[in-house]
Amino acid sequence: MTSFEVKTSLAPITDAALPSGALQVRSETESRSDLAKRSEVKFVITGADFTAVRRLLEVNCRRIVHHDPVSVVRSVYLDDDQLSCCYANLNGLGIRNKVRLRWYDSLLPDRTVYLEFKWRKSRVTGKHRYEVRSERPLTEITYDRLFRDLEPSLPGELCGILLRNPRPIVLVEYHREHFVSWDQQIRLTIDYQLAFYDQGGRATFTADFVHRMPDVVILEAKGPVGTEGRIQEILFPLQVRAARFSKYVHGCHALGLIALDRS
Repeated sequence: MTSFEVKTSLAPITDAALPSGALQVRSETESRSDLAKRSEVKFVITGADFTAVRRLLEVNCRRIVHHDPVSVVRSVYLDDDQLSCCYANLNGLGIRNKVRLRWYDSLLPDRTVYLEFKWRKSRVTGKHRYEVRSERPLTEITYDRLFRDLEPSLPGELCGILLRNPRPIVLVEYHREHFVSWDQQIRLTIDYQLAFYDQGGRATFTADFVHRMPDVVILEAKGPVGTEGRIQEILFPLQVRAARFSKYVHGCHALGLIALDRS
């Protein structure tokens, strides 16, 4: 059965730019309407269906281009030594958090990265997103120093989450194509060419010793609550099955950090 996630924001946070040493930190939570309450569903599709899904979206939706038709998304996921965030997701816990640093279209970040906090309370989820700009290339700053400089600019609750999850675990990379329905209500993305880079024990952003997952394609659909049926209409007549899929969990598995139940 298809399951939908409802996303909503936490308490409002000021959108003003805040100095943090050599960093400028700006909350996008209020200015980005697409981070607010929404339904989300994921589909895992085979390589054989990839072309058919893309063609269908090109007919039923409008393609969105950010710099290039295909974006390359990279995120470093943070956790504690016990991989508590990973296991919370793997075990389907109703209350959990996830922290990541995200950037686009370059193998390693230059001077801008996005700090994202995703949370779940039962079927309700949401995200706080901060644009972080550095005077120096981020590859010249250690993770520890970056987090110390970020702490003064974060609300207490989010700062606490970052302090509890101080370890960079895995860099997740994938190609993404963006679409939106003609009525602007439903946003859809196709993610493919997944790859993972071990960040354990690294002092700063590193992209060595890649582990690839080339045969998996993820289709994600997001829209306002109550538009779930529209997603099925957009994809008709393709028969694709909704499924849980965490890129972070699969990255931990690819690096040999956890085992996945294949039964």
